[in-house]
Amino acid sequence: MQQQQVVLNFEYLKPAQYLIDAIVHDPQYIKRKERSKSQRRIWENVPYDAYEKEKMADFMKIVTKNKIQLPADWKDCDTLKMVYCGKFKDKNYLKVLQSHLAWRAVPNNFQPTDINIAFLQKGIVYTFGRDKQQRPIIIMNLELVNLKQFSEEVYINALSYYFGIIKKNCFVPGKIENWVFIMDTKKLGLSKFPFKAIQIATKTMQVNFCGCLDKLYLLNPSSSLSFSWKMVSAVADADTMEKVQMLKPNEYPKIQERIPANQLEEQYGGKVANLTKYWPPINIEIPGGYTEEILKAVESMQTAEIVIQKEVPASEEDELKLQEQMAKIQIKKEDDDDD
Repeated sequence: MQQQQVVLNFEYLKPAQYLIDAIVHDPQYIKRKERSKSQRRIWENVPYDAYEKEKMADFMKIVTKNKIQLPADWKDCDTLKMVYCGKFKDKNYLKVLQSHLAWRAVPNNFQPTDINIAFLQKGIVYTFGRDKQQRPIIIMNLELVNLKQFSEEVYINALSYYFGIIKKNCFVPGKIENWVFIMDTKKLGLSKFPFKAIQIATKTMQVNFCGCLDKLYLLNPSSSLSFSWKMVSAVADADTMEKVQMLKPNEYPKIQERIPANQLEEQYGGKVANLTKYWPPINIEIPGGYTEEILKAVESMQTAEIVIQKEVPASEEDELKLQEQMAKIQIKKEDDDDD
């Protein structure tokens, strides 16, 4: 008997159109600073400057030189993000592209595998509400992070799958292209702080979700973490530190400068009850938080084959092409290193 297919439709996460229409970005938010110091938050449906176009052309020359076939859904904004990830330097582009294509070639980064869903049900990472510009809020509970429970590979797979859902269904090109990240440290001391897991999450986001972070809140720090943070802040890049804010519980009202109280859980000073069900992702703006369709689909997942609406899984032929390209890139890199 043919197994039933379940469609996971996350379109209910999209904000109402009238809220999208009300978003107007300051030009300095879209992009600020010039040349190699440039910082960009909006990548689609906006013009690129002459320097960005020049570097995009340089990137494509390297792609052509190495006979790399980019994915069919590749867009100009993907090229520009690779340029930014490569810090506008030709010597970095191949390595950045190699990393990104390798990530794209892993099916489990894009599929609701049993282990990915088990991870997401734990509440290690989840979404809740939006800020005043309709950017989705992602919360990570560091107290639940445990690399003995879930491997490094699972962290990469599950986070990639989840971030992909949020990017596809919560972002709107030219309007909403960033998220706000709340990292709740739960007063973990330095000896118990999951530095390795955070490094995994950061590495996954830097290249594969380049330009998505608008703001990072580090909440509920221990005394040792606060002290260490002061030392890091004193020497860290000012532009990077501008995106990061560490807050103790008595400072949580500062979060509401960016996020309304009706979009925040009570544990962070908001007016909404703390979430207890983390999967599927919730949209607190619709009755019940979910559509009946997604709830039925999730209930059926244990016995059904799972497909993603409007997502075409990579064929074996596509995966082989990517693997061949990765091998060519590695060979070329070794040859260049020998020169």
